[in-house]
Amino acid sequence: MRLVGLKYIEPGNTLAEAVSTSSGKIVLNSGIVLSEAYIEKLRQIGIHKVYIEDARFNDVEQIQTIDTKTKSNAAQIIRDTHQNLHKDKPIDEYVIKDIAKNIVDYVRDVRDKGVSILSVNAVDEYIIEHSINVALVTAFLGNKMSYNYNQLCDLVAGALIHDIGRENIKEEKPEHTQKGFDVMRKCRAFSLHSSIVCYEHHEKYNGSGYPRKLKGTAISEFTRIIQVADVYDNVLHGFEGNDIPSMPHQAYEYILAAAGSILDPFVVEQFRDTIVFYPNGSTVQLSNGLKGVVIKQNTGSPQRPIVRVFNNLSVIGEVDLIKSLTIFIKDVLFL
Repeated sequence: MRLVGLKYIEPGNTLAEAVSTSSGKIVLNSGIVLSEAYIEKLRQIGIHKVYIEDARFNDVEQIQTIDTKTKSNAAQIIRDTHQNLHKDKPIDEYVIKDIAKNIVDYVRDVRDKGVSILSVNAVDEYIIEHSINVALVTAFLGNKMSYNYNQLCDLVAGALIHDIGRENIKEEKPEHTQKGFDVMRKCRAFSLHSSIVCYEHHEKYNGSGYPRKLKGTAISEFTRIIQVADVYDNVLHGFEGNDIPSMPHQAYEYILAAAGSILDPFVVEQFRDTIVFYPNGSTVQLSNGLKGVVIKQNTGSPQRPIVRVFNNLSVIGEVDLIKSLTIFIKDVLFL
């Protein structure tokens, strides 16, 4: 399969991966042959890229950072917690801690593979999708920073609840930080390190954030880690200002530019070796002028995957960028 920008999709292309909403509703199943009407439907619901079948890349598999069952359970628990909080109903914080542990257990088994949260789905439940994505990236970051198991569970719990005080709409009201913190700090299952993230996640490293204009290490370490994951997911999926999704390497460039102003430079440095820059199925332009599709990741080297090179006629061969150090990925193409 191959990842293709929607504007390059042609009638007759076949979906390799189903397109769904973040709440799990299937929009189009895999195997559907795309017509003009289907392509227009995808455009209307805000889909920017899809995986299509391509015989040259049948062996390429999408990277799954978390298994479907764990993600589905996490989504339901965050959904229930969010709804209960905003309806002033009791919250079961222990199920959130259980989900945090499940995420930590899963990520510790795949920690060296890097994290990919690139989504081709339509977002209809922003808070739920965003909270899980932030928790996943945070778990990888915590591992990179040598957190022990209990610290990781507390850290990931903080990521899951960081936006819990926010309404499930695009616009953010500043008071959501206080609302989330007021509820979560009373929950016995959460450490103060976890719940303080609700209050602090809009502080900025240079002191220009809110609600208290904290600066540098006056912002808790949990918050400074989760902030990187928070900003990354927002930029990656188009929730940071301009509504235009990015590819992972572009979102990383934004993160790098924000180091020292919005984000902690040390955490950003750890982040660099955590994410998958070029997800499997991405069409890339190599520095030697050839085009190829990323078919596999190199463990521990997310910036240098294995690329299958092709031209207009056929597949030429494969380039392992961990071995061919003079060649690098110049750009990602949505052909």
